[in-house]
Amino acid sequence: MTYGWAILVVLAIGIVIWQMGFFDLSKNVQPDKRGFSQVTVMDWRLAENGGLWNLTVIVQNNAGTLIDIQGAPETAANVLQGGSGSCTLAGAFPVDDFRPASVMRISFSSCPMQNDLQVGDYYRVNLTIGYQNPASGLPHLSNGIIWGPAG
Repeated sequence: MTYGWAILVVLAIGIVIWQMGFFDLSKNVQPDKRGFSQVTVMDWRLAENGGLWNLTVIVQNNAGTLIDIQGAPETAANVLQGGSGSCTLAGAFPVDDFRPASVMRISFSSCPMQNDLQVGDYYRVNLTIGYQNPASGLPHLSNGIIWGPAG
C-alpha cells in the first residue's frame, strides 16, 4: 500500500511538470543542419512576412574552385514538416563566378508552412543547392536538411 501512494505522488508530480511545459521539446529546438557537400549552409532564418514565411540562407563555397550557382529547379527548398511543397526561389539566378570561401545569400519566399505556425515553432526544410564547375561543365547538387524554431 505504501508503494502505491509513492507511485501516485510521483505520477502527480510528473503530470504537473508536464503541464508546466518542461517536456515540450519543440519549443526549445536549437537550429542545426545535416548534409551538404561543397556548398555549405552557414546560417539561415525562417521569418514571417505578412502572413507568408520567407527563408533566407547564407551559403559558402567550399569547393576550392570557382563555381556557378544554378537557379530553379536545381536550387530549391522543400518544406518537410509543418506544410508541404516548395518555397519560391527569389533573386537573380544563375550566379556566375562564386569564388572559393566566399559567402552569398539565397532567398526563398512564400514557403508553404502550416497555417497555425507561430514564431518559435519547429520547422524542417530540405534544401538543395545546384551548382556547376565552369572548368569541367559538370552539374552538382549540395543536399541537406536545416531545422530550428521559426522566427
